[in-house]
Formats: sequence, C-alpha cells, structure tokens
Amino acid sequence: MEPGVNLAELYPTDMSANPTAADVLPVHTLSDVVARIGAEVAGPLTAALDRVQAMSSSGRIDRLGLQALRAEIDEARRVGMRGQQIARLAGGLVQQTPERLNLANLLREVLSDQAALTTAVGAVGNRQVLAPAEVMADPSLLSTVLRAAADWSLEHACAPIEWRLEVQPWPVQAKLSCQVAHQPADLPAEVDNLVSNGGQHLASLDTLDWLLLRFSAHMAGVQLQRDDGPVRSTLTLRFPNTVNETLEGASAFDLAGGQRSAHLVAGSQVLVLAAKRDARQHVRDAMQGHELFIDYVPSVAAARDYCDEGAPHVLIFESAFTNESLRLLCQQLHRQAPAVALIEIMPAGRAIEQGTLGDAPVTRVGAEALRHQLAPLLVMAIAQQS
Repeated sequence: MEPGVNLAELYPTDMSANPTAADVLPVHTLSDVVARIGAEVAGPLTAALDRVQAMSSSGRIDRLGLQALRAEIDEARRVGMRGQQIARLAGGLVQQTPERLNLANLLREVLSDQAALTTAVGAVGNRQVLAPAEVMADPSLLSTVLRAAADWSLEHACAPIEWRLEVQPWPVQAKLSCQVAHQPADLPAEVDNLVSNGGQHLASLDTLDWLLLRFSAHMAGVQLQRDDGPVRSTLTLRFPNTVNETLEGASAFDLAGGQRSAHLVAGSQVLVLAAKRDARQHVRDAMQGHELFIDYVPSVAAARDYCDEGAPHVLIFESAFTNESLRLLCQQLHRQAPAVALIEIMPAGRAIEQGTLGDAPVTRVGAEALRHQLAPLLVMAIAQQS
C-alpha cells in the first residue's frame, strides 16, 4: 500500500536547490485543494440555482433550458469526482500492480474517449505524432495521469492540441509533450512567439485537473513539467520506467500478476546477494505477499557455495559485487538447464534495462524502482528462463 502523499514533497518551498522549470511551481496545501474545489463547484451550482429559480418564476421549462441545467449539474458532479480522486491519492489508497503498457495506444484510447464525450460541444480537436513506447506502470493509475493531462489541456485550449510522444535514446525514456494554446490565435505575432524558456508559471491554469495531474503523476513516478507563455503552454511528461527495446518478448500478460504469473512465481527459490541491511530490506519489502523461498548471502563466495548445493531460480545481486568471481558464477548459472535468471540492483535511479555479465544476460533495475518493479521483473525473468 502506498504511503500518504506528503504535499511538502510535491510542492517544495525551497526552489533554490534546483531552479528548473519543473520546480518553479506554487506551493499547494490541502487548504488550496479544498479552495479550488469550492471555487470550481460554486460556478456551475450557482448558475443551476439561478436557472431553477427563473424556471420557477416563469412556470416555463424549455428543452434548451433543461439541457443547460443538466450541463451545469454535470460540471459540478465532475468537480466533486475530481476532489474524490485527489483525496484517494493523497490518502495513499492506491495499490499499484505494474504491467508492461503500450503508452501510445493508451493515450489514443484516452483521447478517443475524450473526443466522443466532447464532440457535441464543439471540441477543438488534437493532432498526434506518437512514436511506439512501452512503460512499466499500474494501468489504472497511468490512465488517470493521461486523462488528467487530456482534461487539463482541453479545459484551456483555444486551438487544436498538439501531442508528441518520442523515446529518448539515453537514458531510454519516453517523453510525452502537449502544446496548448490557452489564448486566442489572433493576438499579435510578437506576443504569440513569447513562449517562456525560463519556466514561467501562470497560476490561472492551476485548475483542479492540474492538481489531479500533479498528484497522480507523483504516485505513478512520472516526471512532470509545465512551461507557460502568454499564449501557449507546453506540458511535458517523462517516464523513467520506460521499457528498453531489449526487453521485447514479455507481454503485459506475463507481468499482470494473474493466475499464470502467480503460478510462475509461487514456490520459486530466490537467492539475494546483498551485504547491506537496507538493501536486503528493500528486496524483502518488494517481495512481500509473494509465495517465495528467499535466502540471503553476504558474499560471492557464499553465493557460490549455496549454488553448489542447488541452484536457485533467480539470483538477485547488488552491482557493488560485480567482479570476475561473480561473472564466472553468473556464466555458470546461465549455462545450466534450466538457466538461472539474473537481476542486478543498481545503486540509484529508476531505470530498467537489459545487459550482460560475461555471456550471461542480466536484467538491471535501479534501486528507486525496486518497490514497484522488482516483482513484475521477477515474473518476467522466471517466465523467460522456463
């Protein structure tokens, strides 16, 4: 279960340490969230009340009036639902089950659903240039992130919204950008060209959809940045848990934690080569709830002695142990039938990539991604070696 979100971490008050565009954001508290909910729900409810009073006074109810009344009530309901979503995220009521997801397809589905709901009210439309990209994420939470981004952009758009998805080569990372014209296009050209390069932030764009996007992105491990100009805003989402192309071959079904995944993992023998207590605890926390046999050894020599008596299904080791002795052990385990899956824990970061140690294939995972990614990677590794 995720711990509650610390608003001080989401919106740091000390911007001097790293004054990037991503950090130049206002400090929000729960009172700010409540105030925003109140402000956004008051408008449609006040309009709806005025409309009902007018209908009562005149004694007439026409079709257009009823449609407008329904739209106002629907808007107030939407605001309430956004508030509930933020409360759920802030309260830590989200249990993530990461899967390998096609980011481009998921975004297309979100935009298609949005278009179907807004066609009747004259949506501005969007333009998409989407490269193939896969990420490790919880499907429901990632969908919330993308829907919040789509809703925020549509809320302010005065022209077609431009979406672009690309994959940076190193480190391998999907980058989704969204450019929104939040002011009419008939402003003077010299003003239209003033898109801020310094991370300008317009508080007028900090709607409830924006707050939901901030909360959900934080929970999903998605890096968020917004640059506002007087006419256009550029929203950028970066996905540290992008799947390297070398991980092709594992489907989302392999990582979904379903019956087949549970069958692959349950009863598996895992050997953890880790000298530090905190590293062992991180692995133990990541494996909590899975029916595994886990043993820990403090040295390569102890790992070799352990494997001489019977090889595990998976060997997890800290990168600090990488030396010639470990390379020889990994090559020996790789040549066995069945081969032993190898997972290397990098000292920092959230990257997930494939590599080798000698001629043995190794899956490398950053220490910061262990909690949510080690279990699905373990499933994938066992599946590939079976």
